[in-house]
Amino acid sequence: MQRNPFETVGIVGLGKMGTAIAAALVKKGTKVYGFDPNLKESPVAGVNLVNTLEVISKEAEVIVIAVKPNLVVPVLKEFSKPSTFVSIAAGISFSQITEAVPKGSQSVRVMPNLPLVSERGALAYFCEDTAAPNVERLFYGMGTTIRVTKESLMDAVTGLSGSGPAYVLTFLQAMAEGGLQEGLSYEESLSLAMETIEGTLVYFRTLRKEDNHLHPMEVRNWVTSPGGTTIHGLDALERGGFSTAVRDAIKRATERSKELGKG
Repeated sequence: MQRNPFETVGIVGLGKMGTAIAAALVKKGTKVYGFDPNLKESPVAGVNLVNTLEVISKEAEVIVIAVKPNLVVPVLKEFSKPSTFVSIAAGISFSQITEAVPKGSQSVRVMPNLPLVSERGALAYFCEDTAAPNVERLFYGMGTTIRVTKESLMDAVTGLSGSGPAYVLTFLQAMAEGGLQEGLSYEESLSLAMETIEGTLVYFRTLRKEDNHLHPMEVRNWVTSPGGTTIHGLDALERGGFSTAVRDAIKRATERSKELGKG
């Protein structure tokens, strides 16, 4: 059942992620108020750019804090009226948010990623039970939303899905360059690589609907013939440390999220 969107949402900070959230909300019919002292005009059609946090506090039912991590607490302390405050900053803990917001507010820690603007985001959040319905309502229709039961897992979410689009795009570029190296044009290689990545994921998702225990490696084996091209390609990936490098990337990004939380 579709949840009714909030009528009004405030977003403080209209960088890449704040803008992505604003655009997704506008598409749902939400009236969005944005505040960003670095901007003279709104980066998203339909977003009402305002000059003060007071307007955000007065007009918005929910307030998304989308500024740099070191600015989250100072910005939250500027508010005096209770509200639901949603921080999307990496490394800023739930307790830091709760201590900074006005008394009587609901605090939420969320880690979204950029694909949410195309309704394919991966979002995880941590909050008290009373705030959970508001989070689901805010991000409904933007992708997969997961509530974690331990706040410590938010750092892992940051390292996996928060930073994940950059890993995928790096892989995409490497595939395109591989085709280019073998004689295809860059545009041909990029088109083939994009469709291969997207098509594989759509196919695997379809298979998982029929068998939710299906493992990626089982499907990989379907296209890996003895002595064929795929096994030789996979061998090259593993000799290059592909799987280990991906795991290490997530581990290092997770560690950095923890470091940011310490200030």
